[in-house]
Amino acid sequence: MKTNDKSGFGINRRTLLAGAAFGATQLAAPFVITARAAEAIKIGLLLPKSGPYAVQGEIGHNGAQIAIDDFGGKVLDRPIDLIWLDESSPQSTQQNMRKLIEEEKVAAVQGGVSSGDVLAIMPVAERAKTLLMASGPNATEITGKNCSKYTFRVDLPNKVTVNSVYPLLKERGKKWYFVVASYAWGIDAYNQMKDVVVKGGGTVVGYDQAPLGTTDYSSYLLKVRQAKPDVVYVGLGGTDLTNFLKQMKEIGLTKQMALSAPIVNDTDLWAAGPDAAFGIYPKIWNYTGAHLAKRSADFAAAYTKKHGGPPEAEGWQDWFGMTSILTAIKETKSTDSAKLVGFLEEHKFEGYKDTPIFFRNFDHQLVQPLLVAQVKDKITDKYDYFDIKSEYPKDASALNEAYGSQADIGCTFKA
Repeated sequence: MKTNDKSGFGINRRTLLAGAAFGATQLAAPFVITARAAEAIKIGLLLPKSGPYAVQGEIGHNGAQIAIDDFGGKVLDRPIDLIWLDESSPQSTQQNMRKLIEEEKVAAVQGGVSSGDVLAIMPVAERAKTLLMASGPNATEITGKNCSKYTFRVDLPNKVTVNSVYPLLKERGKKWYFVVASYAWGIDAYNQMKDVVVKGGGTVVGYDQAPLGTTDYSSYLLKVRQAKPDVVYVGLGGTDLTNFLKQMKEIGLTKQMALSAPIVNDTDLWAAGPDAAFGIYPKIWNYTGAHLAKRSADFAAAYTKKHGGPPEAEGWQDWFGMTSILTAIKETKSTDSAKLVGFLEEHKFEGYKDTPIFFRNFDHQLVQPLLVAQVKDKITDKYDYFDIKSEYPKDASALNEAYGSQADIGCTFKA
């Protein structure tokens, strides 16, 4: 039906509807464009929420969040959405990895305290061609024989850490006893240190594997006491190391022999307490001391202000790992993992340690100096437990050599 008015404008129902639709489109278009521009960049985080490494999981999450804060919560003018799922066992962590990639459509995934869990999710990242920033595992094979084109590692491989502390430990004697967690990290730690000890003329007087999450170490410690070793080397972390130290104190073994581990987290010793804590350890980072570089010092200050206490090593690892991911996205102006991988293979990160650090392009291991730390004889600060004895390697020019050549470590990326 036509409607005529004196002004000469003829409006029918079809014209009215068409005009309304056009107007709605014009009104909606800016909002659609804005919504697309503001679509979040999702990054997955796999860290423990329970179990022996739950404290490290929380601190790692906090560190990753501070990295996001450093970028103002945005990259490429898009908000960053951090999706934290649990890392509790190889099978469940693998399922959560798939969920992050297939359902959440994340641009990258970061995390992994347990080497066993990381080894389980690496093939998932490889098949999906999704960047995996392994922030916390230490098993040598992660950037060795099991290396992957899409996996980068922030933490230190056991093959490197054993060499950093061995010169000090061998001064205590030649008889060594090993107690390690019965999964990839602990077993690899035993194999790596055993080879160094035997080559140096030492002997293994005992070797035990303990299940992850062991609460009672009395049977192992009775064997240690009977063997009377010069050095006890423990591939234990989280609450496992805390319990071991506490129970050493209970039976009077504290400081009766040298003690070390393939790596140490501050929280493990904080929880054990100043009377039970002792030993010489490799340490990826310390929140205070002469080796603290400017950017890492700023991170420590921001963490302390936000959380009321200093960050331990896991916090730094996840802060740096997330910083690496976001830097790659910013500089490549892309979330495409192939481009992110290419950037990370070539970039040097300056100001985080006292020499530039970088991911090697042939194994994706972060090449960085580490610290040799000894627990203080007298601890007067509830957080400051360590005297830093040295940096390893002492000469920055020896960094690549310390981490081994491509032939040494056996990494070959799949075509």
